Amino acid sequence: MQTEVLNNFIVLEGLDGSGTTTQLKKIEEKLSEMGKTVFSTCEPTKNEIGKLIRSVLQKKIVMDPVTVSRLFVADRNEHIYGINGIKERTKRGEIVVSDRYLFSSLAYQSPQCGFDFVKIINSDFPLPEYLFFISTPVKECQERIHKRGDEKELFDDADYQQKVDDNYRKAIELYKNSGVKIFIIDGLKSIENITNEIIDIIR
Repeated sequence: MQTEVLNNFIVLEGLDGSGTTTQLKKIEEKLSEMGKTVFSTCEPTKNEIGKLIRSVLQKKIVMDPVTVSRLFVADRNEHIYGINGIKERTKRGEIVVSDRYLFSSLAYQSPQCGFDFVKIINSDFPLPEYLFFISTPVKECQERIHKRGDEKELFDDADYQQKVDDNYRKAIELYKNSGVKIFIIDGLKSIENITNEIIDIIR
């Protein structure tokens, strides 16, 4: 698989409740302390397309799954190539850390749209230098979501999350020889230990 790999681009992936958002903040703090210029971001983004996607995830509006998949592609395209996008930032030496990227599309949208379809519509995007998959059992993720009192979003059902986890494994296998440095992190470790493990790898 020959796809451009963006140096200084780091992606965190995992099930809802696995701790990717927490790690995004911790990693940004650690890298900043090391004197690095860091830009932390996420998908869906906070732009207008991303806001529309979040309305779908929060079940405020209903859309066909294929439409949602294509919205993610549009949001991702702007995320990468838009003004002050990921490609521009990495080119000028910034480290970009993103909570989710195209691997989330493969994991979350494939059960409804098919893995091959999602792979094809995302095939033109560059890949990150590092992919960290925080591997956390579905049951543990469900308990964490319940404890923090969050409303369950569109894809948060336990049975669906198991399909998501299976698709993450499939995506990791797909990209293992792509040039991306892929690491599977034990999501049952403490927050601090996970952060330190990730920092030690990218240091």
